[in-house]
Amino acid sequence: MKSRVKKYIDQLLGKKFVLLDYDSTIAKVPVDWLQARVDYHTYLAGLFSGLVIPEFARVDEMEALALRHAPNTKNQVFGFRFELESALDGGHEPLPDICELIQHLAQQSDHRLFIVSNNLHRTVEMGLKQLGLSHAFEGILGVDDVGVPKPEARAFTLLQESYGLSPEDCIFIGDNDRTDGGFCRALGIPFINITENKT
Repeated sequence: MKSRVKKYIDQLLGKKFVLLDYDSTIAKVPVDWLQARVDYHTYLAGLFSGLVIPEFARVDEMEALALRHAPNTKNQVFGFRFELESALDGGHEPLPDICELIQHLAQQSDHRLFIVSNNLHRTVEMGLKQLGLSHAFEGILGVDDVGVPKPEARAFTLLQESYGLSPEDCIFIGDNDRTDGGFCRALGIPFINITENKT
């Protein structure tokens, strides 16, 4: 077992529920996100003439703005992401350390695993199938299941209602301090940022 994987395992001690991000945590989804920002800005400008979008906003930030502006337009707002992500089936690149960690945890009975992702549910599901990790997760929440992206904490309410999670029994593994870290800070959940654990 790699020393980094052992380090992650040590950090999970005493936690019953392990929540993970998907893209850039478990696997890399091969999207040119810089180009996607430009294209999505244009897409949303065509949908909502009165919506003001900052020039350098990320896709998930634009989604959140659009959904606050027009809450009943989830299908249209996520339509762009659906077209973008469904073209990537079979192309997800596994991140070995976290995939090894998931395999290890799936063989134990000490932890229950869940995904909370700003990707679509279908993207995560297809990626886990490609990586051979579908069996490891009790539940998946994509941004389309929740209706709003992280760092909004609504996903946790859904997990509480469906699976009985409590913040004090959870730990979150992700790669983005703004989305994943912000989600955790709002809930008081410890956050393992894998970008800080690469040494």
